[in-house]
Amino acid sequence: MFYPLSVFIGLRYTKSKRNNQFVSFVSLFSTGGIILGVLALITVLSVMNGFEAELKDRILGSIPQAKLTNQDNTITNWQQRIDQLPVDPLIIDVEPMINAEGILQSKTGLQGVKIEGIYPDKYASDTVKSNIVVGSLDKLVASEYNIIIGDQLARMLGVTIGDKVRITSTRGVRYTPLGQVPSQRNFTVAGMFDVGSDVDKYLVLMRAEDAARLIRIQTDQVTDLRFYFTEPFAVETWTPPALAEDEMIIDWRSTHGELFAAVKMEKNMIWLLLCLIIAVAAFNILSSSVMVVTDKSAEVAILKTLGINANTINLIFIIQGAFSGIVGALIGTGLGLLLSTYINEIMSFLGLHLLANASGGTRLLPVVHEPVQIVSIMLGAMFLSLLATLYPAYRAGKVSPVEALRYE
Repeated sequence: MFYPLSVFIGLRYTKSKRNNQFVSFVSLFSTGGIILGVLALITVLSVMNGFEAELKDRILGSIPQAKLTNQDNTITNWQQRIDQLPVDPLIIDVEPMINAEGILQSKTGLQGVKIEGIYPDKYASDTVKSNIVVGSLDKLVASEYNIIIGDQLARMLGVTIGDKVRITSTRGVRYTPLGQVPSQRNFTVAGMFDVGSDVDKYLVLMRAEDAARLIRIQTDQVTDLRFYFTEPFAVETWTPPALAEDEMIIDWRSTHGELFAAVKMEKNMIWLLLCLIIAVAAFNILSSSVMVVTDKSAEVAILKTLGINANTINLIFIIQGAFSGIVGALIGTGLGLLLSTYINEIMSFLGLHLLANASGGTRLLPVVHEPVQIVSIMLGAMFLSLLATLYPAYRAGKVSPVEALRYE
């Protein structure tokens, strides 16, 4: 029956007496700490989420997320092998492809490259297809020996559309009286793409039949089957299909796993460090609540003499102390969402360009809001604030009216 009274008293006396402004300052300081902690945590994690999503799209969207191959690196009946694969809700497409390593040579230099022989009508990498800036996949016609390369690779080698380049493959070596001779052939640059990652420096796309001739396999053979997932990280929970004795599955974790593990660890460390700011603010709430209990011990004694029990007193001080944390968490969440949403405009206004030296010139900070993450931060800050009020509230419930009113 005293619960409404507890709420009223707790909210009414959220400040100390006028003659003890220090307690009010500590209470206000703790609220500001909660606001800054929640604001910083939401802003930084939203930017980190954006960078992770961009890395996932630009890198994992343009390399094999998982591929099926065999010991010979040659799959003959690839269409039949695709038909044998079970239907999996995590997989959106399976693509035949020829993968090889080689050296691309122009008149001004040479560069190690990764060769991907594709069938344009079956090519499923939206990351590369949507970022072709010159030409198109239709230029990759069998026996015309055209290639599409990254714009950074083109600049490194000083080539442009229509230029001839020589590609030497590390596979398909011929044995001659003079020794081993690597397979090589001239190709024409027919297109360029700009994904915005290191892929632009080494990836070369060509027609599958042309790649087969380059590495000296049959034109109806491929080296592997490439899997595309609904979400690249789904490979961590994916159950691979049954494989033959000489077959194997290789996924992106073998080549880029360390990069994304480092990004994840960095996110976790930033989360921990910024959570400490909120924890310090919560300790400030505890300190201010203890001082408020001391400051209002006479009022507590009067309430007890009027018949209010210890549980109701406890609730009054829980509401009084948690008010700062709840208000701080709500304001911090709102300001965090506002700052992270308009962070690029704010940086531009201040004349700051954090990605000015990134590849491709100045770029915007990527921002991704995860609702579950934001709600967890807000509720976590509120919970810590509530937890910080339990001991002061317990102390308030133990106040003795006789002792508190002895010198009043």
